[in-house]
Amino acid sequence: MNPLEVLRHDLLGMVAELRSTLHDIGDQGLPQTNVVSNARDRLRYISALTEQAAGQTLNAVEAIADRQRRQKARAAALVGKTRSPQVRAFLLELQADHELSSGDANAIIEAQAFQDLVGQVINKLMVLVQKLEDSLVHLLVEDEVTQLAGPAVTPAAAVSQDEIDDLFG
Repeated sequence: MNPLEVLRHDLLGMVAELRSTLHDIGDQGLPQTNVVSNARDRLRYISALTEQAAGQTLNAVEAIADRQRRQKARAAALVGKTRSPQVRAFLLELQADHELSSGDANAIIEAQAFQDLVGQVINKLMVLVQKLEDSLVHLLVEDEVTQLAGPAVTPAAAVSQDEIDDLFG
């Protein structure tokens, strides 16, 4: 197989894999000219939604943590003011529960670091997809220009005037 055939075979494999992946994620009937742009748009959309969801989660967790800190402080202050053993037990239990919930809130905040990693990977994939698209466009344009530009290099590749006349005749 000559290098051009190997290249075309590799490109066909890449296009088939891209089509298969797009089919798997539910994009049947996509015009071929938009395949790479659509994949990049989807990655950008996923990145934006993931970042938005992470921001909402962090804001909600921080608000919950602030309320729990205030409640815990009030419960601690009230423990010393009450003589009721039941109320005192409840307030101590409330403080312990707030301590556990504070740990859970911290775990949620730490888990959101995953979003940052996902965003970084998606952004790197978008750069890769853009480079792939640019390279393919360059390759296709260069291939067309090579096929169309200038006289034939070898006598075997030359087209005779009779062939041209037959083409237009």
